[in-house]
Parts: sequence; structure tokens; C-alpha cells
Amino acid sequence: MKVFIISHIGDADGITPIILTDLVFDDYDYYLCEACEIDQVVLERLNNNLFDEYDKVFITDLCFSEEVAKKINNSKYKNKITVLDHHINKQSLNKYSFVNVIDEVNGIKESGTSLYYRYLCNNYVNEILLKPSVQYFVNLVRLYDTWEWERLNIEEACNINILFENYGIDNFIKYYTNFFRKNNNFYFNQNELFLIDNENKKVNAYLEEHRDKVIFREIDGFRVGIVFAELYRSKLGNYLAKYYEDKVDFIIIINAGKSISYRSSKDVNVGLFAQKYGGNGHIHAAGSPLPSGLHDIIIDYIFKGDTNEDRENRSRILKH
Repeated sequence: MKVFIISHIGDADGITPIILTDLVFDDYDYYLCEACEIDQVVLERLNNNLFDEYDKVFITDLCFSEEVAKKINNSKYKNKITVLDHHINKQSLNKYSFVNVIDEVNGIKESGTSLYYRYLCNNYVNEILLKPSVQYFVNLVRLYDTWEWERLNIEEACNINILFENYGIDNFIKYYTNFFRKNNNFYFNQNELFLIDNENKKVNAYLEEHRDKVIFREIDGFRVGIVFAELYRSKLGNYLAKYYEDKVDFIIIINAGKSISYRSSKDVNVGLFAQKYGGNGHIHAAGSPLPSGLHDIIIDYIFKGDTNEDRENRSRILKH
């Protein structure tokens, strides 16, 4: 059986399904993308019949648009594709047999990883999946992605994300596929504990540094705090949302090289706010892509027109 899996590139919840796939299937390929790219990724494969070589196609921690869902529903791949996602704004697509968007079960918040894990356990016999180490790890990923780790004070879930950010995608996948095959119980080794301790110190310093860099604005009737940052978006966003909860409705984190994140500690649905700007997400956590052409706008703004003064400066530079 040959499997293809498409998952979210942004965090451990999107990457862990690749690890689980490796534990279950001998023959598989995968593709990682941002949420804003999923329509294009799926359409390209539909239009070029690229799913033909696979027996099963999984899409985890992501879900496409209604337009793409309709196209799949009318295609020969309808019974080959299974979507397992937890982003509540896509629940209307559950009317299609191949889409499973589940936000929570019995009051417990789900993640892309937890949904995929349960699907695999229910449909494929595999001893490694049932190891306590795998079960524990899957729950840690779920706790971090749903941010329940903070309410329950389970620091290990946060530590998984620290390792993910430090190892990088390829090493994270390689390390844990080997770890689960060798270990029945989950643990952090001494090197990891040392790394986690140092990283936590850096994270705390980063949060405090950016606390005073927040720009306050009113957007679409909401009081927002905007900060430009590239690292620790979940921790930074939640930290700032709570620190400034009397001053803002939610926090916007702009990573000028990647995307925009939204975080709230109040009953403000940032997932709906993000949809207006081409994104999606949950009530308290969401994201959206950077506007097309933003980098050109930034460059043009910094390096303004070719004036006489510019030409004179260029002439002087060239002489030297």
C-alpha cells in the first residue's frame, strides 16, 4: 500500500502525522505546506492526476476550500482522500464524506495529530502505535497545539515545541521515528533537558524584550496590539495577550518573512478576524498569509525613488 500525506508545515501538530505515517506504512510520500497553500497544492495534483500512484491520500491539520471540496467530490479520488482537521471554521465541509473536521470530542479539544492517530489506530493494526511512548507524545502535541498545556500546567508539552523548533523538521521526524521504535516509554534525555532549560531562558528574555515593542492600533473596531517578531509566536502572542488584556482585544504578530499570527485571551474569535485577511484558525489562535507583493512594497518604501541626490550618491560610491 502506497500512501501520500499532505500536512501543515508550521508546527509539531502538522509534522507529527508524518512520524505516525512512517511508523505504520512502509511506502509513503509527503508534502508540507502552509494553510494558505493547501488549495493550490491539492488542485495541482487533481488536475494532473498525481494521486493516481497512491492507494490512500491523507490531509492532516489542514483543510481546503468549498471549491476544492466540490472538485474532489466529482473526481475519481473521492474515496481515496481523507481529511483530518480540527479548525472549526471548516466544519461546514463535513457534509462531504471524505472530510472530517472535529474541534473536540467529549469536551476534549482535538488536534490534527490526535485525529490522525485515532484514525490510524481504528483502521490499521500496528503495535508501535499502541506503545505508551507514542500515546503520550501524541497527547503532548495535542496539549500544546490546543494550548491546554498552560491551563493544566503540563510543561512537557511546551518542551516538545522547543525541541521541534531547535531540531528542525527533518531532524525532528528522523529522531522521533527512531525513538518510538526503540522506546516503550517517553522521556527527554540529558542533552534535551539541558537544551530545554537554555531555550526557556532565551524565550523568557525574548518575551520581555518584545513586551515594550507593541504598537497599539484600532482595526475593524477592535483594539489590537501589533508586534513584529519571528520567533516563539504562540508563547509571545499568549504572553502579550494576557499582559495587555486590559488594553487590547487581541495581539497580532507580524513575521515579515513568513506570515501573520493572531492570539487572544478573551472571547474574541480571532479565527473569524483572520478569515477576512485570507487566513483561518480557532477562537484564540489563528493565522493569515502576508499580502501579495508586501516585500516589494517594503523595499520600495525603504529605498525610495531614483532622485538627483540618489544619482549623485551613486556616482560618489562608484568612484570609490
